[in-house]
Amino acid sequence: MLRTAFLLNLFVATCFTTSIAANDWIFTFNNTDRELEMGSCTKIVFYAQTNASWENEDFYLQVISSDEDVAYPSRHYFELPQNNTIPSNSWKNSFNLTSEFLGYTKLYFQVVKLENNTYFVLNSSDVHMNIKVIRKPQLIDKIFVICVAVLMTIIFINLGCALDVEQLKLSVRKPIAPAVSFFAQFLILPILSFFYAKLIFPNSVSMQLGLFFTGISPGGGASSVWSLLLDGNINLSIVLTTIGTLESFIMIPFWIVFLGKRIFSVGEMPVPYSRIGFSIIALIIPLCIGYCIQRFMPRVSRVMTRILKPLSSCLIIFIIIFATVTNLYLFKIFSWKIILAGAVIPWTGYLIGLITSILACLPTPDIVSMTVESGIQNTGIAIFMLKFSLGQPAADITTVIPVAVALMTPIPLLIAFIIKKCFGKKDGIVNIQDPATESMLNKRECEEVPPANSEHENKLA
Repeated sequence: MLRTAFLLNLFVATCFTTSIAANDWIFTFNNTDRELEMGSCTKIVFYAQTNASWENEDFYLQVISSDEDVAYPSRHYFELPQNNTIPSNSWKNSFNLTSEFLGYTKLYFQVVKLENNTYFVLNSSDVHMNIKVIRKPQLIDKIFVICVAVLMTIIFINLGCALDVEQLKLSVRKPIAPAVSFFAQFLILPILSFFYAKLIFPNSVSMQLGLFFTGISPGGGASSVWSLLLDGNINLSIVLTTIGTLESFIMIPFWIVFLGKRIFSVGEMPVPYSRIGFSIIALIIPLCIGYCIQRFMPRVSRVMTRILKPLSSCLIIFIIIFATVTNLYLFKIFSWKIILAGAVIPWTGYLIGLITSILACLPTPDIVSMTVESGIQNTGIAIFMLKFSLGQPAADITTVIPVAVALMTPIPLLIAFIIKKCFGKKDGIVNIQDPATESMLNKRECEEVPPANSEHENKLA
């Protein structure tokens, strides 16, 4: 009985002590949000208030950074003064905070008790300070942003010059391949990219956004080159790339609103609807300019159409290389997770395209083109969207994901090309064209023949 009473009193005393330390202190910062430049050091002031009193208790205040790779405090522990040593029941102190690398972190407090050289956590404060570490703006960053905007404008003007409305109408009348491509690239892959982002980067909102934005991007111009090398239907590849780019103007905002906002909300970041809308408009305008050139300046349009594929591939490669050089510091955070993220999106896309095209009973060349188209993402658009839609430091950090995707994308295709060269048949390239493409090519041939005949007739006359 006495033992029970003793344990009960000890329990009550422990609860009382805990409540004093954990619940009766109110902590505040001099402000709740701070933006620091990478490599800087700043002074953080905090205040504490209490109405409780105690004696001979070793209570401490622990300062915690949720990500010390981003920023860390100079001191982690402060001894909490007893009530009779605090004027007006308030206490002020400070520590230095050093910003280590780009990113986000939170500072918050814990009340701990020291017993036998061990700290026991009693409770955590609800008050926290949001820390954002950015990189000091440099001239090369402005040059990179301007180059990305200019190069993407050139690519989409050329795409508008190559746009054939009749071809698109015929594709809609027989939409088997475009429908399968849409299902694989804009329905399955965005959902998987969202879950991949949550699974691979559970604690990094910036990396989740980088992976998700890359997963919802349309197919890249390099798909037609790989389709040609792997005996695919290159004309179908061009059709799918064109249609996919047009569809992305609707599907990118849809997925950002439907799934992307769930990532933004976790990071306490507002969805930048206005910036995303501006980015989409900034891509539509040059597309319309290119189509106007096609309608009213057909000779210029034909020249730009001929250089579309090589120019697009070169410009996208240039953007990726420039992004890598400009953001070399990001390789500090390159890890197996980044490499995995760079591989999982395109390689999953290849698998989805292969399975869906086989289920659709498409010809072998079309299966090759569908597989390639579903796996190659337009990382240029992903970088463009991330740079112009997100604020700093997210715009810088997220760039590492599309760069990693661009590096990992060609590996399966290169292996397939080597296998084809070593063990494949030596026959000529089989290129089965879909009806829409055949009609488009015949139409252009017919348009080019009459002017030559008329000139010949004029000479004879």
